[in-house]
Amino acid sequence: MTSELDADSIERIESGDLEPTAGMIRIIARGLHCSPLWLTDGLDPHMIAGLRAEAAKAGAALAEGRFSEARDRYATLLRQPPLGMVPDLWRQAELGQAHAAEREGDLPQVITRVTRLLDAHLDEPAERVARASGHWTQFVDYRVRLATVLCRSHLEAGDISASVAVGERALDREIGAAGWTSSVIELGCALISTYGEQVDLGSHPEEAGHGSHLRLHLLLSELTSAAIELGEPRGRIAVAWQNGITAARSKMSSTARGLFEQALSLYAAGYHDPHGLARLRASMAGEMVTADPEAVEEIHPLLMGAQIELADAAAGIVDRGRCTLALARADVLRGDHRQAVDRANEVVKAVGETAALLVVHASEVIAEAHLRLGEAWEAEQALVAAAERWETMTSRERASAMWMRVADLRSRGGDLEGGRAALDRALAVIGV
Repeated sequence: MTSELDADSIERIESGDLEPTAGMIRIIARGLHCSPLWLTDGLDPHMIAGLRAEAAKAGAALAEGRFSEARDRYATLLRQPPLGMVPDLWRQAELGQAHAAEREGDLPQVITRVTRLLDAHLDEPAERVARASGHWTQFVDYRVRLATVLCRSHLEAGDISASVAVGERALDREIGAAGWTSSVIELGCALISTYGEQVDLGSHPEEAGHGSHLRLHLLLSELTSAAIELGEPRGRIAVAWQNGITAARSKMSSTARGLFEQALSLYAAGYHDPHGLARLRASMAGEMVTADPEAVEEIHPLLMGAQIELADAAAGIVDRGRCTLALARADVLRGDHRQAVDRANEVVKAVGETAALLVVHASEVIAEAHLRLGEAWEAEQALVAAAERWETMTSRERASAMWMRVADLRSRGGDLEGGRAALDRALAVIGV
């Protein structure tokens, strides 16, 4: 039964004089026809199968858009004491719970939960166990995924400084821990999304070689090179997608279109991720509305289709809100300004105050629609709200640009004193 272990070793294990290695436990379990977990923790295969079945049900609820049910199921699973003895399943359940909360728009809960999880996985004893058990690669990959969720959630919640801090620390740490992987590349792209909210790539092309602009472009170049060298579809999709967004916001519409198409072609080649594909199509259409306004009649039906596809793919409330806001921008371009205001207000109502990034972009759309309707007072209120939010979110360049618009609007309306006050604020924000 245990021919690979000599009698002396077995006797010493039984007496407690020898701590069995993982290999020894596997040999004994094979001979006894039982699970190694049953030997070490008293877990039989039926109990483990039951836990995995519950995790599968929670995952199905998440994939089908039943977010509240998914959260309840994951919470019930996480309360099961035996789950802690199956680390891979415990990690799967914790991350699933975070994803369900994120898609439901509960960003404070996501941030609290994932921060705690990430801290636990930065603990030195946890790292030692992961290395000793031969699961270091999986351990680091899980940590990278946690950091990506946290970086993204801080951004959506409007805490740009926290998003940058999480993303930069994690990127430096995990490249050193395991080198470049598709998960690390996705983390880098999440960080670039945050950099992109600190700058206006289209308004100041002369800044492309300086400050935040330079930081964004250098990291994107590094990620692109890593994805090409790695050659995995997931990493290549991430960088093509992020390059497409950057090109679109730099007003290079034809370049952006080609990059988005490159990402779509990788899905067409067989990469299966319906949720990611729906988000990519919505992102492409939304970015192209701003990058190529003359093509709005061509893009509008793509946005309508993307909205349906996001719902079918169980996308979260923030992703769906972002697509609705892109439709509002298209409404402005098509001359349907009332519809634009209604759509943008619908987004604000749906996401509440927690999704601050989406709310500030909604304020910008509302301001533009009111301006085109000749409603200066309403436009000013929306611009001031946007400027104040950008200040709170520590996006100085965007805040300054909003205050400059307020100054211009007030001055043109005859409020010279108010215009001067807004101009002073714009200069103060940017540090001039």
